[in-house]
Amino acid sequence: MLALALACAPAVWCAHLFTAGARRKLTTSRGLEEFAVSVRPLLLGVFALFLCALGALLALCRAAPSEPGAYNGPGAYAGAGALGALLLLARLLTTRGFTHAPAVVLGAAGAAEVTALTTVFAARLPGCSFVATPVETVADAWGPGAVPALVCGAAALVLLIHATRTLTRASAHATPGGTP
Repeated sequence: MLALALACAPAVWCAHLFTAGARRKLTTSRGLEEFAVSVRPLLLGVFALFLCALGALLALCRAAPSEPGAYNGPGAYAGAGALGALLLLARLLTTRGFTHAPAVVLGAAGAAEVTALTTVFAARLPGCSFVATPVETVADAWGPGAVPALVCGAAALVLLIHATRTLTRASAHATPGGTP
């Protein structure tokens, strides 16, 4: 939690860095294809920069003492990293006016995590122990943080693919007045 809270500052900085770089490339590019080709590495670089900052924050927070009995395994940090990546991509898309895909993907990720938790509780009913087998198998193999890591990682991958297609268009960087 602490690492994700501290990651808000690098997320804002990375989003600003991407917006400023894309606007600069928009003014210097001579065509739409040239703009798209030049912005794609910028987007991926900013995303990688944020992941590095988040990874450093997660490492710092892992070194801090935690409360007794709290799960402190690698799955918890992978889940937090995947959630941070998902939230950054949702922020990048939302601030440029593309709100539908982030809302759908975040909703689907939340529904998947609720479904996983529900299956574990439903397995306690007589004769329903088979319902939780997939979730328990993943949790037993990789730890309790693996399910959120897989769900948020898959959702982040979907948003990253969408962002590389959407945010590399010149129309995504038009100013509020309507001119790029």
